[in-house]
Amino acid sequence: MSVSITGEQLQKNPGYLRSEARRSPVVVTYHGRAELVVMSVEDYETLRRNRQIPHRLEDLPADKLARLAASKMDERHAALNALMDE
Repeated sequence: MSVSITGEQLQKNPGYLRSEARRSPVVVTYHGRAELVVMSVEDYETLRRNRQIPHRLEDLPADKLARLAASKMDERHAALNALMDE
């Protein structure tokens, strides 16, 4: 779960952003809209590495495969299921 702070909070207490971003991504909002995400270098490197590596089903670790199998799509997108039938 990521933390969310406003641009004003960021200006008043940049140290808070740094400490929180080391633990999990922080969403920075301006005028009520998410505009930036600040994360640790480790999280960023993991994100970049995973984006560049194609995953084959047989290469996935068992725990990731189990999480994928147990995942559910948000009901707002249920209409997309019909696309799978075509």
